Amino acid sequence: MRKNLPIAGILILLIIAVSRASAQQSNSNEDYSAYLPQVRATNSYLAQIPQRFSLLTKEGLAAARNGMPLAPVTPAPAVKNIPGRSGSIAIRIFKPDTIRAVLMSIHGGGWSAGTAASDDVFNLNLSKTCKIAVVSVDYRLAPENPFPACIDDCKAVAKWLINNATKEFGTDKIFISGASAGAHLSALVTLYIRDSLQAINKIKGINLIYGCFDLSRTPSNRMATDSTIMISKKYIDETYKLVFPGWTKDQLQNPQYSPLYADLKNLPPALFTIGTADPLIDDTYFMEARWRLAGNKTYLATYPESSHGFNYFPTGMALAANKKMCDWIIALCDK
Repeated sequence: MRKNLPIAGILILLIIAVSRASAQQSNSNEDYSAYLPQVRATNSYLAQIPQRFSLLTKEGLAAARNGMPLAPVTPAPAVKNIPGRSGSIAIRIFKPDTIRAVLMSIHGGGWSAGTAASDDVFNLNLSKTCKIAVVSVDYRLAPENPFPACIDDCKAVAKWLINNATKEFGTDKIFISGASAGAHLSALVTLYIRDSLQAINKIKGINLIYGCFDLSRTPSNRMATDSTIMISKKYIDETYKLVFPGWTKDQLQNPQYSPLYADLKNLPPALFTIGTADPLIDDTYFMEARWRLAGNKTYLATYPESSHGFNYFPTGMALAANKKMCDWIIALCDK
């Protein structure tokens, strides 16, 4: 028995070393208390703007799609059309003088709102700070183009990028990034690149910002109320009726649509960003855990009292979160 003790001790040390090497990284030791007054003031302001329209009417959907004025950026992105399954797909391209990698950006908006231009300010900042090209996808929206048309368009752009990144941008290092519905689509695109394109080695990292990874709705999603900031219970319920009419639980949990249920082995490092006031917090926590337990590297960045979409607001918390994303991308570019 005693003879086995040294071997057992060595095995325990090896297990601990492997565990630490593959352990989750996080921002849990960072202090964001200085930013909380701004966050609370922003949340208080947003709470006074209830949803005054229904997404289930043409007028309400139009209001949702036109509710955010777009700020022009300089330099403006180039616009290119690439072939898709059902016609051409527009992509918006930011191309800095020095290109270390290229990032495919997928906008949010509940699969029914938003445009590639909605993320121009965010994507230009990524491009300048990280010295990367950014390709943003103008995928088709529901209900005019029923789900999963958006997935088909994102897959087409991913295939184009895998085949043309070196020629177009001088690098085969690729990142994928998306927020909210865009994070959901980013995860699905990553699985497509692994399984169908056999090119997962070209993907250096996935930036997943408060995504919805279980379409059948996690507990925190179901617990949203009509006073929840940014994405209220009414907003979520109407989005589901608009995008997934008549879908069963089994359909919603199908791994080809809900990446939380997919095989997540052999995937690139992923940065997960979430605010503690976001009703999609369970989606991020569950997906990060499954991504990590499948043997992949993860970084979990959690921001106190922050709502869905918080990193688009003019606060110190937003700046800190966006800097974290840039630092993470830059570090992976160097590997």
